[in-house]
Amino acid sequence: MTINELLDKFFSTSAAFQTSIGISLDSGTVLVVAGLLNLVLALVLYLVLSGKVGKFFIAIAVPFVQASVPRVARNAVRYIKEHCEAGNPDLALKAVEGFVNSTRFMVIHVGEKKGEMLDQLVARENPETVLELGAYFGYSAVRMSRLLKKREGKVYSLELNPACADVSRELIQFCHLEKRAEVFTGAAAEGIEQFRDRTGRDAVDFVFIDHWKDAYLSDLKRLEASGLMHKGTVVVADNMLRPGVPDYLEYVSKSPRYITTLHPFVFDKMSWLKRWLFKKDAMTVSIYQGAKDE
Repeated sequence: MTINELLDKFFSTSAAFQTSIGISLDSGTVLVVAGLLNLVLALVLYLVLSGKVGKFFIAIAVPFVQASVPRVARNAVRYIKEHCEAGNPDLALKAVEGFVNSTRFMVIHVGEKKGEMLDQLVARENPETVLELGAYFGYSAVRMSRLLKKREGKVYSLELNPACADVSRELIQFCHLEKRAEVFTGAAAEGIEQFRDRTGRDAVDFVFIDHWKDAYLSDLKRLEASGLMHKGTVVVADNMLRPGVPDYLEYVSKSPRYITTLHPFVFDKMSWLKRWLFKKDAMTVSIYQGAKDE
């Protein structure tokens, strides 16, 4: 049995999945299995995203994560569509928190608390071109695109997982934001290289990084080399403490190319498992100063 087949079988019967779609099952065995799988999935996500595991473990864990994450994303969007009207992104964002509270599975989106800070930054900077690395199910793309004021303002999101990219497009369309947000499928490295050709735009004003943690620094350096960033481009990066991205944090903190501030967050309204794994986190806000020769 493949990982996908195993997960299909589990998600079709587990109480965790049934809870996510509003169905209740009274089965002690299923609840125990669901809880154990939730614990395993949470630990796998934490270890893989943080890069704190060896190549052998990653080879085993990554297929499991890749198969699991799109299912949670699809369930989230299904929940949103069942609990709010189309064309209302603010209600859709609130519905996500309802889904998070109702499901036993990890939902690795930026979340309401950090999302409010993202709102403030987008409103303050008033960018025309936003680049997002990592869409997941479209939460942050919706969050940012709904606040764009400039006529040509648009969010371009790069998502590696094709299933997550499709779900993100579905949510964006449901929120009637397809003219303000677009999702490209593929690796961030490829998306950065092809950005000008795909979008017809020569520069980005705002960058939000929230994809694979071991790619943060390399993709930031790709952005620098591409010439897409200009002096004053704002680069926001999530998960500085949990799972943690120490090489990226050190770079943007010490490099003369950036003026960086670290914004810590403490989360109290969580299950014990999520609180243990993700209670404390931080985002960086870095203002690009340009290369030395600029």
